[in-house]
Amino acid sequence: MSTDTDLLPEEETRDEEPPRPRRGKGFVWLAAALLSLAVLCAGAAVTVWGWPQGAKEEETTAPGATASVERTTLLREERLDGVLGYAGGGSFFARSDGVLTWLPEEGAERSAGQRVWEIDGRPVVLLRGDTPAYRTLEPGSKGPDVRQFEQALSELGYGGFTVDDEYTWLTAEAVKRWQRDTDGMEVTGTVEPHQIWYTSGPVRVTGHEAAVGENVGPATPLVTTASTRRVVRVDLKVGDRDLVDEGDEVTVEMPDGQTVTGEVESVGDVAQVEEDEPGGGGGGSPTVEVLVSLDADAEGAEGFLDQAPVKVLAQGESREDVLAAPVGALIALSGGGYGLSVVDGDGTVRDVPVETGWFSDGLVEVTGDGVDAGTEVVVPE
Repeated sequence: MSTDTDLLPEEETRDEEPPRPRRGKGFVWLAAALLSLAVLCAGAAVTVWGWPQGAKEEETTAPGATASVERTTLLREERLDGVLGYAGGGSFFARSDGVLTWLPEEGAERSAGQRVWEIDGRPVVLLRGDTPAYRTLEPGSKGPDVRQFEQALSELGYGGFTVDDEYTWLTAEAVKRWQRDTDGMEVTGTVEPHQIWYTSGPVRVTGHEAAVGENVGPATPLVTTASTRRVVRVDLKVGDRDLVDEGDEVTVEMPDGQTVTGEVESVGDVAQVEEDEPGGGGGGSPTVEVLVSLDADAEGAEGFLDQAPVKVLAQGESREDVLAAPVGALIALSGGGYGLSVVDGDGTVRDVPVETGWFSDGLVEVTGDGVDAGTEVVVPE
């Protein structure tokens, strides 16, 4: 029995192709996705590897503001913290028993011939001298303390005697004239140690240690004083000791901006460490005291203040014939250290490593391959 298929020619059955599938919407979406992926990959390639060389050359080579490396001399200059005040300091104390009846006001200046306090209405007079009074001076007294007293008395304008080591009747007569001219002083012709107080010069009263009306006795502190000479004190770190020497000229900047000239009067030779505040974790840096005297043109500067913060501009050693660039031109290199962005003759910019030295007045000492006087470097605008 035969079927319809058996009737078809064998060759025709073998050559017939299967029908092609129809391209639906799925194919369109696949093509779109592949196209998007290609665009993204192209963008990533530009981001990672950049545009072809030369496409953005103008942006990468055009520097900002520039400056030239110069060969110069650098001076080490430091602004040091100082305190304007008065030289010296100490306490005056009573030499006798009694009631304190008068004291000079704080801030008052006292000089030779003036009273410095009164006990029981009797004045104590300031005289110029370096050795404290320690005994009664009267006719027949001899010694260097006699000479000191006679010299001080003659400076007040009293004469008629010879300034020497002997207290004579001529000295006693001059003493009586001085005692009569001093209100409240007994006229005896002799000098008791509690009637006078010696200092090397005028003093300024900086504080009271007793009050008028109190009963006082020998060695009772009465007033604190300082000299009338204005000075600046600087606590200089030991590591900066080479900045100043005795006799160096410095500039002192007052709180109001006024500047005056000063001279280094002394530099301490004993280092001191100021203790930190409680909880500070140890002592501070060791320092030495530097005393700066002010020139005559500083008289009256900040005179209404007993103390005032100031800045002292000191110059230390100098470095001659060094290469220097603006501090702002320094850049931090990714591998560590510093460099300069050097501008070549064709306008391209390259980073050059440098070693730094001194910093002074906005400049920094630099050394490095390809860096010389006249080298142009980029600086911030």
